[in-house]
Amino acid sequence: MKRFSASLLDPAGTRHVELRVRTRASRGSGPSVITIRSRVRTEATESTTVALHLRADAMRSLPSGSVTAQLTPSLHEVSFTVAPTGEWSSSSIAVTRSRGDKRIVTHALLAGRAMTSTTVNRKVYVSVSTMAAMLLLLIGSIAVSRTANDTTVLAEPTPTTLPLSVDTTVESSTSVAPTTSTAQARAPFAALAARSEFPAMTDTTEAELLADIPNDGKNWLVVPRLHLRMQIVSGISDDRLALGVGWYRKSQKPGLLGNIGLAGHRTTFPAPFYFLDKMQTSDSVLLIVGDAMYRYTVKANSKNEPYDIVQPDNTRVLSYLGYNSVTLTTCTPIGTANQRLIVHAKLASRSPIDRKN
Repeated sequence: MKRFSASLLDPAGTRHVELRVRTRASRGSGPSVITIRSRVRTEATESTTVALHLRADAMRSLPSGSVTAQLTPSLHEVSFTVAPTGEWSSSSIAVTRSRGDKRIVTHALLAGRAMTSTTVNRKVYVSVSTMAAMLLLLIGSIAVSRTANDTTVLAEPTPTTLPLSVDTTVESSTSVAPTTSTAQARAPFAALAARSEFPAMTDTTEAELLADIPNDGKNWLVVPRLHLRMQIVSGISDDRLALGVGWYRKSQKPGLLGNIGLAGHRTTFPAPFYFLDKMQTSDSVLLIVGDAMYRYTVKANSKNEPYDIVQPDNTRVLSYLGYNSVTLTTCTPIGTANQRLIVHAKLASRSPIDRKN
């Protein structure tokens, strides 16, 4: 069973939302059933909307009054309301599970942000010695640690020293947080949701994506080919990748010279790199750092292809490549973590940018 909890502070009052989600996965062709118990403890009188992200090929049945949206071909969002009674209510969802996916419920969201989750195992009572009990707990913890899938990231690379003569025509820069009010700092970031179909890029796509970059002091990634606009977060753990595109801390920082490593999930929320294999040579990859925009262009490999497929332990792709670059990484094939899909892009220019206030 998985428990989710979060608090929402708004003018109507503080709402503390709790979910208890239990999944009964099917072994054959039958549906997998997700049972949800939910409650809201609040002084407010309005209902609260909560969303679950589910990995499934198809939705079989939904709670009355819920709304579903297909984010990617294998990722669905189900939104439902919870009354502020303080009492537990129950509902259920039936889905056709995606092939090979062990975890159906990936995230719960309140006001567009991921809720804190904990996994609670059923209690097992056994008559064994203390040493044997400790051994069972150790084995159980190892098994739980192996249940996560969509392991997008590579092993952390060893830091490399850059040569002094690297593209000195483009000056280095660090991220400077602009002055913002507290309300602006707490506003939800203007990320775009993943799409279930590959979107067509037009002459205005880039301008439209750049128009809504908030002046929030954060670094942002913009990829026009993917219609992608998402904040860059520090770290590549699952809880960090749930918030945006993750930066490999041992690679170069966004805004500096060298190779900047970024990771993103392909099926797990928010799935920024689902269509990363659609990138083309010379496509733009934009990093927004402080008041500067760094434009990178995708480079072809030795086979004249815009991406490489490597093993998960290949950290050389995050080392210095002989030019200033950004490297995008995700898992492949879709639904597995067997290999990594890598896109290298070379720094082309640096220019100022006016961010939205």
